[in-house]
Amino acid sequence: MTDQAQESVLEMELSPETAKYRQNRLLWWTNIRAGYDDYVADALKHGATQAAAEAAAGKHQSSEARALLSELLTRAPVEAIVQFLSVTRELGDPSALFEHEPAVVALIETAYPRRTWATKMDLLKKEVAADDASWSVWAAQWSEEFGATGKVALDALVQAGKAAGQVGLGLADAVATLLRWTPYVLGGAALLGVVVVANRK
Repeated sequence: MTDQAQESVLEMELSPETAKYRQNRLLWWTNIRAGYDDYVADALKHGATQAAAEAAAGKHQSSEARALLSELLTRAPVEAIVQFLSVTRELGDPSALFEHEPAVVALIETAYPRRTWATKMDLLKKEVAADDASWSVWAAQWSEEFGATGKVALDALVQAGKAAGQVGLGLADAVATLLRWTPYVLGGAALLGVVVVANRK
């Protein structure tokens, strides 16, 4: 990071805009969580099993969760994202994100109103995030740019795959699961290529 970029980050850290931004995103997360919990409770009242209720609630809230996560994963510092991945790398379905609320809150509390490390990636609109194919493409592109920021970031992606006990294209599936948790089609191969090339350097 250049001196100018460091100064910019320091200015943002001390800015009232950043405090307001984080407060707003915490409220957004709270609303997502509340919507999820309400959906589960309602589904259970109507006879759904716990597993079915959670799966349906996760799908219902996925566009909101994806949109927020896409923002946080491009606006939080690399170190904070690595920490987030270390806590949540064993996610297996959308509802699992809600089981790691402290990690989500910690990520929000490090994020800034503008991007710091990402140059190509930015947040997704909810309408776009709701589409599985669009999200999968975004997740692959994000993984590529994030992995390119340095060895620590790349290792976090690799460990996400290893934690799922997968190899080969399973690595891409693990990172896809981590981010929205939808299988890659084209994106998986792209991510795997990035990891292989990076490991050879």
